[in-house]
Amino acid sequence: MLAYLLRRMLWMVPTFLGILIINFAVLRMQDVSLAETLVGGGEAGERQADGKQMAAQVQGHLVKLRRTGRDLPALLNTRGFIGPEGIVERLRAAERVGTTKDSDAFRAEVELWSGGSLLVEPLAGVLRDPAQARYHGPAATALTYAMMPIVLPETAERQGVAWVEAARTRIQELERLRVGYRNERGTGFATTDPKVADKVARLLVLVDATPGEWDRSTRRWTALVGETGFTDFFAKLLTGTLYSETRKQPVWDLIAERWQISFTYNFIAIAIGWIGAVLIGIRSARRMNTFEDKATTQVLFLTWSLPSFFVGTLFLHLLCTDHPGGRTAWFPNRGILSPDHAWMSTWEWLKDAAWHATLPLIVLCYGSFTSLSRYMRGSLLDQLGSDYARTARAKGVDEDGVVYRHTVPNSMITMITLGSGLLASLFGGSVIVEQIFSIPGLGQLLLDAAIQRDAPLVMGSTIISVGLLLIGILIADILYAVVDPRVRARYA
Repeated sequence: MLAYLLRRMLWMVPTFLGILIINFAVLRMQDVSLAETLVGGGEAGERQADGKQMAAQVQGHLVKLRRTGRDLPALLNTRGFIGPEGIVERLRAAERVGTTKDSDAFRAEVELWSGGSLLVEPLAGVLRDPAQARYHGPAATALTYAMMPIVLPETAERQGVAWVEAARTRIQELERLRVGYRNERGTGFATTDPKVADKVARLLVLVDATPGEWDRSTRRWTALVGETGFTDFFAKLLTGTLYSETRKQPVWDLIAERWQISFTYNFIAIAIGWIGAVLIGIRSARRMNTFEDKATTQVLFLTWSLPSFFVGTLFLHLLCTDHPGGRTAWFPNRGILSPDHAWMSTWEWLKDAAWHATLPLIVLCYGSFTSLSRYMRGSLLDQLGSDYARTARAKGVDEDGVVYRHTVPNSMITMITLGSGLLASLFGGSVIVEQIFSIPGLGQLLLDAAIQRDAPLVMGSTIISVGLLLIGILIADILYAVVDPRVRARYA
């Protein structure tokens, strides 16, 4: 039994990591890069008119990207292997010449701005090469962004006041050393700053002052997988510092605020649905092909064919809305409690909560009656026709004993398989029900996060859902061994 349990637990680790990597990769494919953000905001066409405003916008975006790890490549970081020749190739791709679209040129240019400290050495190499003087303007600008320290609240708290002051001093110095240039259609890059030679020289002095900070000889190999968006996300996951940029709050705090509501509603709905479905399935199996069995089947499939959004909206119109003629709504149309719930007694509070929860719970659980009860019915019928059930009857065991002592436990193997995802469903919430009845639950929060592309919040919820799903599967595996002696015998 211990070997069985250990094998199941070991399989959870690669499964967990695999699901996380796939989800993370899908989210990053839908992510918006710095270039797309600036292009979408119109900065591509305005960058020549107001360089200082453009620089401030870029710095602000870089801080946001760094806080969520979106400034790093998703799964593999090869920036440490880019040399001066690679930088020149990228600068040539960013020139507005030939058939290159303006948006594509700007995107290639901005990609260098978000390259981070791994690009300091090759950018400095371009500035040291007199033959690449036409690219000194954009290379110097990219270098100022690559050398810029990102001051986050958590970083400042960890590094101390002295580090923050030094970082601010460097940022101010880099802003002063930013070189003015233009990227004209047809001619490409042209430096317009008369002090370009002096600024480039001072930038190189800053680079040479701290050579160990920019050295890539060994860092390029560790950065290959160690400085990626996924490792940054995983480190924040382990330290509990995932941060929602759209809501300006830690992810776990946001989830904790909403999870209790979704958990309560889903727990009650699952309990009602499963208990009711098991009882209906047992009764239908024992009365197979009778009028009661056929009528039950027809009613269950009729309700199952009605989508939850239709039933919820119908309830909202018929039972939660005041109608002409003086008929008032029977149930509230929004929320989980009345506005004056704080002044209610305990009994009144419970009645008010039940009053608000009645219709959402019906919508949540009515659909599960059909599928679960049919599974229970079919599984029990298989067991009732088995040899051991006939042997029990031949020995004089009454029908209730055959059903409840012998066949129902074996029929639960199917239900255990179906129930392996129950823990995850307790967390997930129901977007449709929460939207219709204006319930401030987790489902609505995660829908908003997906629409706003809030990757940390989506991934934080995914972590919990996947973890609960795997735990549910592990519990199901343990229950298999409890109800099925063949599993116990195999690992004895």
